[in-house]
Amino acid sequence: MEREFIKAVPIWLQNQETEMHQRVQFKTVIGPAKDCELKIATSGVYQLWVNGKFIAYGPARAGKKHFCMDRILLSDYLTVEENTIVIEVVGYNVNSYMVQSQPSFLQAEIMGDGEIIAYTGKDFTARKNPYYYRKTERYSFQRPMIEAYNFAEVQDDFYINPKTQGGEVIGHSEPRKIIDRQVPYPLYETVVAEPLLYGETRRCVPEEYEVYEYCEGISDTLLGFPIDDLEIFPSKECQEYQFVPTGYYNENCCDEVKVEHDQYTVYKLPYNATGFVRFIVQCDKPITLYLTFDEILCNEQVKYLRMRCSNVIRFDLCAGTHKLQLFEVYTMQYLQFTPIGGACTVQAVEMVEYKHPPVRKHISQDTDLQKIMDAAVETYRQNAVDLFTDCPSRERAGWLCDSFFLGRTEFCLTGKNEVERSFLENFLHEENYEHLPEGVMPMCYPADHYNGNFILSWNMWLVLELKEYLSRTGDEQLIRTFETKIKKLFDYLSQYENEDGLLEHLPGWVFVEWSKANEFVQDVNYPTNMIYYAALLAAAQLYENEDYKTKAEHVKQVIVKQSFDGQFFTDHAVRKNGVLYNDGSRTEVCQYYAFFTGIANRNTHEKLFQYMRQEFGPEGHKLDDAVYPAAPFIGNYLRLEILMNEGYYQEVLDNIRGYFLYMAERTGTLWEYATENASCNHGFASCVIYWMTMMGEGTV
Repeated sequence: MEREFIKAVPIWLQNQETEMHQRVQFKTVIGPAKDCELKIATSGVYQLWVNGKFIAYGPARAGKKHFCMDRILLSDYLTVEENTIVIEVVGYNVNSYMVQSQPSFLQAEIMGDGEIIAYTGKDFTARKNPYYYRKTERYSFQRPMIEAYNFAEVQDDFYINPKTQGGEVIGHSEPRKIIDRQVPYPLYETVVAEPLLYGETRRCVPEEYEVYEYCEGISDTLLGFPIDDLEIFPSKECQEYQFVPTGYYNENCCDEVKVEHDQYTVYKLPYNATGFVRFIVQCDKPITLYLTFDEILCNEQVKYLRMRCSNVIRFDLCAGTHKLQLFEVYTMQYLQFTPIGGACTVQAVEMVEYKHPPVRKHISQDTDLQKIMDAAVETYRQNAVDLFTDCPSRERAGWLCDSFFLGRTEFCLTGKNEVERSFLENFLHEENYEHLPEGVMPMCYPADHYNGNFILSWNMWLVLELKEYLSRTGDEQLIRTFETKIKKLFDYLSQYENEDGLLEHLPGWVFVEWSKANEFVQDVNYPTNMIYYAALLAAAQLYENEDYKTKAEHVKQVIVKQSFDGQFFTDHAVRKNGVLYNDGSRTEVCQYYAFFTGIANRNTHEKLFQYMRQEFGPEGHKLDDAVYPAAPFIGNYLRLEILMNEGYYQEVLDNIRGYFLYMAERTGTLWEYATENASCNHGFASCVIYWMTMMGEGTV
């Protein structure tokens, strides 16, 4: 639904709307007011502060050239005669999966006592944030630049003094399409970190630094500041030091920790959390303070580059006391403070959480399952704020296929599908997508895809999601609005059908899962064709299309004939001299695709089903090496679905313990991989709550 501002117009610093990584602080002053509400929209990311108190972060993300209006009640924060309102906005103007690159603007107005009392275009002044380093490295391939600060002097009173105003020249820009925010607002709960361990900081000169690749790779398809243009390079700078742990703090250690110039200290949050770190640091002389962080400890080390992203913030601090809060959202359980050039005292370390508000409580009599349930809920809440995200850390991206599983979780935990609807509607905000072929939808969105990459099977998973979404919500209107896009998708796919009617030599990223199966994706990939069958069948039901149904049945027959070797479904066939040749490659996940999609069932392949049930699973893959094991996503999840649907409830619960318990115990969240070398907080994993709920495990 479109929304309108009454008086506010889009503004930014004059002629600077496309400047890269620009942070601007917009300020106005208002008196007390009843029923006071701020309406705000921006192409960037904002933080709202009232009288020096953090209030909100946003906005909810939307599709290209659409901008969600946040509505925030202010009355309770207007405690004095002159109340200082500061909206700090960062306009990244680089391509990313977190926020799309669009010219920067802010549009805001405040209504109180029944009238507009302040609005952009008249009542706001502005200044550039005087303390941030602008030319910094990218955080990751998927996210824009890191934040870093230079406090050569103690921060001024801009956030609390109504007399201090910004002096930058503000320009107006063209009207934007403003739409309603459909998802609930975070509560900004606070979680406290405790001192955990300490160690020595030693200068070292490694033979070769692990130079951060997303500074080396800056190009026309990955925008950012080249290495030679950086003002600072924190991820490289920290590699000049060796961190040697020497001891642990007592459990009841005081909140205040003195860190000497040749030492560091590590704090721990009670679980892997997402939000804005804030703390107080005091130093007697100028120092550089590095804050590094990660979701886990590796050999008592905070490996801040573990996930191929730069989990490091640099603060250049003058002598004095500094109250600091990060601007952007990060995910961590462990935080390391490393002062260089002098000692400092750290205190009041905490995180303001950025996650979905509380949901239904699921309770199990089984303590192991309760840990997994709690971890699933925590994982969901951190990955379902304004849209469904794969992870709240490295990417913060809205991926298809992941969303299929998150949609199930949302309904179990909330009884609604508000976040899912908003997520899906974003795909409707563009008729065609820049840098992608006509008919193809992005693999993740809202996002920029300058390199033209896409995953066609993720488009097919969208069709499956729409079918389940309709069954949960009865929302036929949304399904109808997707009809043209679904038709264009199948029209696009049809040009890759071979003489047998199967998809062959698909373009883009042909993705099955993170396992050996990803090596068997060309020329005819049978798991992808299995999803093609399921998507055709789903579209036939959604849109009452007999042609889709007829094609689906043909695809199914051909897959069974070509892929099944009498014992297993094989993964692919390669075209040699014009003839398709099946090399017999077998993977565990291929069997799961077959049963999940309905290519196979117990009536047609009972022997394979029982073999798959008994010989695969979390206890280890008992077959020879000719059948390659599955990965957590998507193979293990399809396994749970198949076993649940066949009524093997106890086996599903046993599998869930084997797959997820160690994750829940270590981080309080559920992971991307079975190992710790990727995200330890991945949205799709929260679907475990769906399977437990469907089996009647636990009560709400």
